[in-house]
Amino acid sequence: MNHRILNVVAASAVLLSGCAAYLKPAIKPGIKTAKVADGTYEGKAEGYAVDGEMNLSVTFQDNKIVSIKTINSGSTPSIYRGIEERLFPRIINSQSIHVDDITGATISSIAAKYIIQNIINENGGNADEWKMEIPKSTDVVKKYGYDVIVVGLGASGISSYLSTASNGATVFGMDSAAKIGGNGAMSSGAMAVNPRTQVALNDDNPFVNEEDMIEDWLSYTDGDAKEEIIRKIVQESGKTLDWLETNYDFHFGEKMFAFYHPKLWPLWTTYTDKSGTDKDTAFINSMNQAAALNGKNEYMIELTAKEFLKDTDGKVVGVKAVSYDGTTYEIYGKSVILATGGFLGNEEMCQKYTGSVWHTYGMTQCNGAGIQMAQAFGGSLMNPDAGVETHIAQIANIIRSDDVSADDKAILTSLLLDTSAVMVDSLGNPFNEKAGTNLAFNAWLAGKEFYTIYSAEEIIKMKTSGMASFHKPTFLSQGGNYEPNTPIPNIENILAIGEKYDDVITAESISELGDKLGFKLSITDIHGKTTGKFYAIKGAAYIYSTTGGLNVDENFNVLTAEHEPISNVYAVGNDSMGVLFASKKAYVTYGGVAQGYALTSGRLAGYYASENAN
Repeated sequence: MNHRILNVVAASAVLLSGCAAYLKPAIKPGIKTAKVADGTYEGKAEGYAVDGEMNLSVTFQDNKIVSIKTINSGSTPSIYRGIEERLFPRIINSQSIHVDDITGATISSIAAKYIIQNIINENGGNADEWKMEIPKSTDVVKKYGYDVIVVGLGASGISSYLSTASNGATVFGMDSAAKIGGNGAMSSGAMAVNPRTQVALNDDNPFVNEEDMIEDWLSYTDGDAKEEIIRKIVQESGKTLDWLETNYDFHFGEKMFAFYHPKLWPLWTTYTDKSGTDKDTAFINSMNQAAALNGKNEYMIELTAKEFLKDTDGKVVGVKAVSYDGTTYEIYGKSVILATGGFLGNEEMCQKYTGSVWHTYGMTQCNGAGIQMAQAFGGSLMNPDAGVETHIAQIANIIRSDDVSADDKAILTSLLLDTSAVMVDSLGNPFNEKAGTNLAFNAWLAGKEFYTIYSAEEIIKMKTSGMASFHKPTFLSQGGNYEPNTPIPNIENILAIGEKYDDVITAESISELGDKLGFKLSITDIHGKTTGKFYAIKGAAYIYSTTGGLNVDENFNVLTAEHEPISNVYAVGNDSMGVLFASKKAYVTYGGVAQGYALTSGRLAGYYASENAN
């Protein structure tokens, strides 16, 4: 067999923006006039991970793809699993690269198809001839007799499903992605207040005074949050961890940690399955355990909810959903729990409610579907403009190429994160004061992007003296072993790499720099310098999720504009987290609030929905 390396250098943004273009056939597909030479070929492209490219091996025989193997995934294992288990078999079975992207692994799907397209073109074939349309099913499947339907199977939906099943009700769950877990699988851990299992390890001493915490939370949110729900989450979150650990395949760390809050309350802990593998395993094993509690219980992935089913009186009686293969499902049940993860992946909603279309590190299948379903049925919102959840400030276009060293990536990021340098927001106004010591949490205040600006003199000094301090991203490191005050002789080359990826903008004056950035800079100089070379390093808040959503009561029933509960429709997790926060104010810094709310609101809503079925 022939073996060769195909190196495809393409940024993820390019892959995404060029998706429609490269998938559109230029000639009639299905008639292959060009033949790919038999052999095995390797190709690279930038995937999802920050520290490595995707590298695939593709084997052709008789002008057919017979094997696709992963050399390096360029992604996190849980996300990439759907690529190997679903995308590759569908490409091989259909002999088409026009198969749908795997929801929840879109960037990896695009990168994989990009690699295969280029391998075809480089080895005698014509990729346009491999873009046959895949027929969609027109079947309609109806499923009856469920007590509860859970829409979305991230942390909040999984907790809802487990709780519903534990309380003896029959339950159907669905998720649009090719895996369960959503943002929950990507989170570091959950907030819980005085879980019994943890208190026992602390000589039976509570970690936190609950009333003090409730008072602090209400004070931070300026009265713009619901006390009754904050109180319930504070009082019930510890019980949630105990319940998950006692009844399902969850293990929470033996130590509670303080986060960034000034009072340093130990509220946060990591978790895995009981074997210590990962969250995905905890979720899958627990879901299967809950499904087995009743022969009727079921859940499906790659199934996207579209709208409520209603009876002649206008009451919600189920959910209409569409599978990846086109099959329509009508699932009928007494209650519906919406757990679709907020609206991170919906650009229109992000722009409308939060003022920006953000750089993301969360799951973009969280596209506001559940929120919009409830709104169409009369549901109202609460604090949809609450500050987005950010724990990451990073260069705007993450450099995923293996051609750039980890040290070079880390130095470029550190230059961006130095809050002692001159920083401006997306409107050109100074941002240092707003950034404070918690830039990762506060970067969203700058808008979609912010800039750290250096003069040529400052950069030249770093060639011989290095950086006074090294600022490594809190949650998203690109590696590197740089030590402060170490000369950086190649710093100009590093900045040139940044310029190539549109992470660095250069100019010969402050006014010219403003022109290149697209706005008038409020600053007039950099340490007295108005002319000479300047470097602006472009940064962004990478967000996990939105935090505003549907208005709910203390039973997590969705409320109408008249504040009347919709008795059999519930919203949990990021779909309703605006009840905990304030308009246009940052996510609270207790640590793990989103995950703690997801698990606890899901547990409680599952109980209430089960009771409603009786």
